[in-house]
Amino acid sequence: MDGFPRTLVQAEALDKMLSEEGAAVSKVIELSVPDSVLEERICGRWIHKKSGRSYHVKFAPPKSMVIGEDGKPVAESMKDDETGEALMQRKDVSVLILFHFINAKAQNITFSFLL
Repeated sequence: MDGFPRTLVQAEALDKMLSEEGAAVSKVIELSVPDSVLEERICGRWIHKKSGRSYHVKFAPPKSMVIGEDGKPVAESMKDDETGEALMQRKDVSVLILFHFINAKAQNITFSFLL
């Protein structure tokens, strides 16, 4: 339940749904993550759209990855290990999304994991 609920309406709906089943949220974990780690984790993700295989420039790079002079992967070198087809970064994985998380964090909005 990564990042859910994100709004008061979602939290209220979750409480209602759980109470109808005789259950309730019993624990919440809040993770405090440095902005630099968020940037590395979010902006390093690449996927092969057809198969859904995922890669990460640091943790699970494709065999084809070439690092440019700027220290970043050369986009044209990012190919799926199995098919050789181009990888892509998901539209929701961008610096703008990262800044959304950082801004939310600055406004003391938390993202929690429910157990």
